[in-house]
This record gives sequence, structure tokens and C-alpha cells, in this order.
Amino acid sequence: MERTVLDTENFTNIRSLLGALAEAMNLVNPSVSHHHEQTAYLTYIIARELTLPQEQIYLAVYAALLHDVGSVVSEQQKSVAEIERDGKTVSMIGAQLLYGLPGFERIADVVAYCQYSFAEARAFLEEKGEAQLAVLHLSAIVHLADKVSLMLNPSEPVLNQSKRILNAVEAGRDSEYYGEAVAAFKRISELEYIWMDVMHNPQFLMIFTGEIATVSLERTVRMTRLMSRIIDYRSPFTAMHSAGVAASAKKLAELAGMSKDECLMMEIAGNLHDIGKLRVPNSILEKPGKLTDEEFNIIKEHPYYTRLILMNIDGFDKITDWAGYHHEKLNGRGYPFHFNGDYLDQGARIMAVADIFSAITEERPYRKGMTREQATKVMKENVEYGAICGEMVQLLFDHYNEVDAIRDYMSREEGQRYFQSFAENDG
Repeated sequence: MERTVLDTENFTNIRSLLGALAEAMNLVNPSVSHHHEQTAYLTYIIARELTLPQEQIYLAVYAALLHDVGSVVSEQQKSVAEIERDGKTVSMIGAQLLYGLPGFERIADVVAYCQYSFAEARAFLEEKGEAQLAVLHLSAIVHLADKVSLMLNPSEPVLNQSKRILNAVEAGRDSEYYGEAVAAFKRISELEYIWMDVMHNPQFLMIFTGEIATVSLERTVRMTRLMSRIIDYRSPFTAMHSAGVAASAKKLAELAGMSKDECLMMEIAGNLHDIGKLRVPNSILEKPGKLTDEEFNIIKEHPYYTRLILMNIDGFDKITDWAGYHHEKLNGRGYPFHFNGDYLDQGARIMAVADIFSAITEERPYRKGMTREQATKVMKENVEYGAICGEMVQLLFDHYNEVDAIRDYMSREEGQRYFQSFAENDG
């Protein structure tokens, strides 16, 4: 079969990846979805009114979209009000996550200060020199947009709210809010459609135009490895899972003779295969005993949401299938699509094996990982049931030590990073 030639240097783009990350954040707490969109929309129109360079507008909008990303790793779902109350902690954790993403360092700088008043941020950043002036202004724009979004009452006609909001913003000029941003906001607020857009149609990705920064395949691997931490770091029960699945899947793909590019795509699929699990409450993820039928129904939704998010990322067609089908079975008894072996290609079969293997062998707070003998028994039983691919499982058995070593190494490295970085913050 002829292989598809990939443009590995322009594999996807920043907008697609950030859009997916924003959708993933919304799975954790749907109530914050409109708030992120409103903040991003307002940031865009204020930055544009200030005639900032296009690059700085991109930077401000992306930071606005991700300004509450630190709340995703919280063990408890938080309302918008709770996120704002803990805003500085949320922004610190969010910046810490984003600093690890290659190319996101400047976005992280803006996120780090966007929950501070203009006066506070100016005091901090002026000590760091003239180079931080752009960070000050961009974080202040996001801060103003964030607060205006919070002032909106969805149950009241929006034009009837404009005077109240403008008065509150003006009262905070040069202290809570950046004076030039306030002036820009007041100018654009005279356009009635702006208020209606921000209340009813703030999906800025639909109106945001300009050059899209492309991302290479290798950089996408690095970025999704960090994105997987946002998925897994919600709980010590999941802190190392995606790393283990990605490592196992990539190694099995190599052993199965897949191309170098396909192996990297398998690693990406492993990193993001559980992104839909952000919709599952921690109380279910952390339950050590048997799930009720109602709880298991919630679990069964997560591969669907994984597909829903990944299918909107440019260049992710195959990755979406491999990640989204990881709970499908060759006998058609998997979930949620009930595809059988006719629909599951080699990558999907590898992902299913890697997911089961990693889940049963990794250590969790409430149990030890299975020994080789125990894991082998479970994998054989799954083959006998017609659930997973016997050829891929035999490949695993033939190279068990090699696959398990890389899985264990990556899982432990990620687990250690979690407990050092985030568990300590909770204390």
C-alpha cells in the first residue's frame, strides 16, 4: 500500500493546537467556556483598536484563551467565580505548564501576570527592565477583558449593561486597569454590535484572521507531551498514564515496521488519547472499586470526546482515529463506536494494546502494577476474547522487557515530575 507523504515541517499549526487545548479545558468545566471565548474576543478587539503589531495581537489572544489553564489541573471542578478568587495561583500554575511548551514561553509570560491589577503588574515588571513592557501591556489588556466578561449578566439585555460596565472600568483606570486599554475599550464600546458579539457570538477563532504559525511534526510531539500533562495532572491516579501509553505505542509501532513519521504520530496519539477524559469527574477516575453502571456510562463517553477535539486539529486525521478508537475491540464489543476489526487499522490496534498494557502495569496510588506473569495472562485473555490484536500482543511478548522498560521509565519520570511540581503546590 502506498504511503501518504507528510509535510513534516508544516504538520499542523498553533491555532489548531490551541483551539483543541481550549476545547479540552471546556470539557473540565463547561461553565467557563463562554468566559474564555468572551475574554479572547474582547482582548482581540481592544488590542486591534490599540493598533498593536499583529504578532502581539496573536500573543494576547492566545494568552486570553488560555488564561485560566491552571484551573484544569485542580482536583476539584471550579466555577468561574472560584477560579477568579484564586486567580493569582491559577495564573502561576498555568504559566508553569505553558513554560514547558516549546514556543509558548511568551504566552506564559502574559498568563503569569494577567490576574494582577495593572498597578501590581507594573510594579513587578518594571523591576525586570524595559524588555518586559510588552508583557505588562498585553497582560493588562487580558486582565481588562477578563474582568469585563465577568461583569456581564447573561440574563439581562446586554446594551442595558454597558453604562454600568463602562463606569466600573473607568473607576479603575490606571490602578486596576491599563489606562490606554480602558480608552480603547470605551471607543469600541460605542459600536453596539461589539456588546452583542461578546455576549452571543464571541467565538473569536471564527473572526480572527492573519498568518497561522505552522508547527513541525517533531515539535508537535513535544507540544502534545506537555499537553498530556494538562490531561493527566488533574489527579495522582492519572499523572503518568499518557506518558506510558505514548512510549509503549511508539515502541510497538517501531517494532511493527511503521515509518519514522508514523511512529511519531503514534506517540502524539498516545499523548492525547485520553484528552476526552477531562470530562470525567475525579470522583470516578479515583474510585478504586467497581464502578456503577451509571459511572461506567460516563467513562464510555471519553473516547468520543477525544475524537471530537482532535478531529479539528489540522493534519491529525490518522492521529484522531488512533487516539479515538483506543477502546474499540476487534469483535465489535468496544465503545463508543462498536467498530470491529474491519475498521481498525494497525495504528488503532497498537493503541488498544498499548493502553491496556500500560494501564495494568503502571503503579497507581491504590495498587501496584501487575507483574510480567499477571500482565501476560490478562493480555492473552483479551486476545482469546477477540478484543485485541493477537499479532500486536505477540510482538509485545517477543520484546516484553524492551517495551516495558521504556514504558516504566517514561511513566516514572512523569510521575516524579507531577509529585515534585503540583502535589507540592497543593501542600
